[in-house]
Amino acid sequence: MAADEDVLASFLDLLTPENRAWLQSLPEAEQRDVAVRHLEAVQGDKEHGLGRYDTQDTDVSGVAVGDLQDPGHLANAMVRQEQERRS
Repeated sequence: MAADEDVLASFLDLLTPENRAWLQSLPEAEQRDVAVRHLEAVQGDKEHGLGRYDTQDTDVSGVAVGDLQDPGHLANAMVRQEQERRS
């Protein structure tokens, strides 16, 4: 599954050191799940949409419309949301 590893490695490269360390503390399958959702959001996946990262939902915190314009901002926002969900 080299493609999965590439997706995860590319995603980890976008993160701040703090967010990268937090995400890497999760099981690898969960890390990949976040990375794949990020890839779908960046590519504008129409079938799945943003799912839990719907920027039109005013109750969702951590992701702003501006984050969608910068893959690094979006990646870090998604990790912050995961942190909020788990705390």
